[in-house]
Amino acid sequence: MTEETATDHETEHRGQSGHAGYTGIFRGLFESVIEAVRTRLDLAAVEAEIFVLRTIRMVLWALAALACALLALAFAVVAVVAALWDTHRMAGVLSGAGLFVVLAVVFGYIASRTFKGRPAMLEGTLQQLETDQRRVSGNP
Repeated sequence: MTEETATDHETEHRGQSGHAGYTGIFRGLFESVIEAVRTRLDLAAVEAEIFVLRTIRMVLWALAALACALLALAFAVVAVVAALWDTHRMAGVLSGAGLFVVLAVVFGYIASRTFKGRPAMLEGTLQQLETDQRRVSGNP
């Protein structure tokens, strides 16, 4: 009976250690997944912050440049209208208005080109997630 009890005890012990081994593997896998997700979220947060700061800076500089340009242009148009007031009032006013329309079109084109040229938000994070997905699927 002692031999039988020892054999049963060894079998139970082996079963528990096998179960504990799988638990350890799953725990390690789960910890790795959580660490990878945390790393990706940290990367996403940094990219989002950089994106917001870059956008704010770009908008502020664009508004400052636009305000200065429009003020200078307004003073130039006033000077032209004042110089032509006695002889060609309408020509001075219409040329000033035409100049503002042309500048609005040019600024609109530059703004649209600028916004199209910048990288998408979280582009690096999405690329890293695609790389992870390829690794998991077995494609390098």
